[in-house]
Amino acid sequence: MSDKKKYGIVAIIGRPNTGKSTLLNAILQQKVAITSPLPQTTRRNISAVYEDERGKILFIDTPGVLGKVEDLIGKKVNLELPKTLSNIDVLVVVVDISRPKNEEENKVIALVRKSEAKKILVYNKIDKAVGSKDHFADYNYLEDEFDEWVKISALKEKGVKEVVNKIFSLLPVKITGATKTNIDSFQRVDRPIIDSSPEEYVAELIREKAYLFLREEIPYSIQVVVKEIQNKGKIIVIEADIVTTTDRYKKIIIGKGGQKIKEIGYNARKELELMTQKKVFLGLEVKVDKHWMEQF
Repeated sequence: MSDKKKYGIVAIIGRPNTGKSTLLNAILQQKVAITSPLPQTTRRNISAVYEDERGKILFIDTPGVLGKVEDLIGKKVNLELPKTLSNIDVLVVVVDISRPKNEEENKVIALVRKSEAKKILVYNKIDKAVGSKDHFADYNYLEDEFDEWVKISALKEKGVKEVVNKIFSLLPVKITGATKTNIDSFQRVDRPIIDSSPEEYVAELIREKAYLFLREEIPYSIQVVVKEIQNKGKIIVIEADIVTTTDRYKKIIIGKGGQKIKEIGYNARKELELMTQKKVFLGLEVKVDKHWMEQF
């Protein structure tokens, strides 16, 4: 091909809460993936395009590899990753060196060993890995199995540019027509250039706020459905449902005197206003559907 720019597909993988989504957001300098301290925050692959003068990278942020899973959502989340790794150019494996290695990490490594892609080992959370929380020695024996490695703090945006530099160095010089077409199909006028509709993007943002304010009170038993988004010029009107499985959970989400649902709505609305630079009206309703996980 005459085009000298590099094009490539890169998957980011790791156990839950290693900072995969935070890393992707830092690379793109915009929020494309939701984050929270809880596992199972990312439930589906999230794809987004990074571009600079060197070329374009299609990033795939994958759900965290879970250890023992008993709930239906967890089982479905674990099925997402293996099917992602067949047609990628570079595999970015994120480990959290502020936590000791465990069985989930072993599952990740088993998947890595099956991949024929170039591989980068990313040691994340160097800002937290201090003293007794420094578990670098649990992971550095893996370096021989990787083409590159780098230490970073995705949250502090330290070392993030080096990750991108190493990815470009490993991308193939020859570009397949299918890869270029796939990546170029993401190029849109709007931002961010991700594979989610506005409704899906807003739903994920609301779900993030619900996780942050409900913490472990609702064990992954919520889904958000955006019913309508209306752009009325100076104001954007959004109507959405938070769906849960039981009336007991519904009461927790609403909170005493409606306090919890107000906090979720207020913080989601403020972030949407910051992103859109417009006033946002966000109407939230909590509904019960004990079968929603089966339809996920």
